Amino acid sequence: MSWDIKKRNWSATIVTISTAIFALVSIVSVFISITTWQTQREAARPYLTLKESPSIYLTDQLSFEFKFNNVGTHPATNLASKTIVFDENLLEEPILVDDHTVVNDIPRDTTTSLLLSIKSADFLQADINPEFLVICLSYADPITRKMYSQTIYTKWAGVIAQKPQPLIHAEVSEKQKILDYLQFHHLLKSKN
Repeated sequence: MSWDIKKRNWSATIVTISTAIFALVSIVSVFISITTWQTQREAARPYLTLKESPSIYLTDQLSFEFKFNNVGTHPATNLASKTIVFDENLLEEPILVDDHTVVNDIPRDTTTSLLLSIKSADFLQADINPEFLVICLSYADPITRKMYSQTIYTKWAGVIAQKPQPLIHAEVSEKQKILDYLQFHHLLKSKN
């Protein structure tokens, strides 16, 4: 009879250990599934990119047209932008601070435009000094109900001999100087 009891205890121990291992594997599987699901949801978020080089028009005013394309899977809603234009020397007040909002959703692979116009007679001369253009975008993902923000740092070489120069991305070495300028002029909510 003692052999029978030992056999039962051994069997019960094996069953208990097997159940514990199965429970542990199940917990790890659930954790991996949740992490993968969260990663996939985050990868599907809306994300705005410049579709092409911004257009620059010089007539009786200076205009920049930026075309943003939503390359994310989810639509972008409540798009708001704050654009700040200031001299490359970082010594003067901003030339333009423009807030803009878009009412409509921006679905996947859809483009929306941002048009900036500067009409200042003091600014519009034969030659215009190089300028920084900083565009702070914020928008929501209606599926995950998360807010996202992006900041685009660009540099414009200005106007030389009445010809508008192209717009390029600012260099990494210039970013901190730009952030300090924006902070000094109270134009930045947080450093990003």
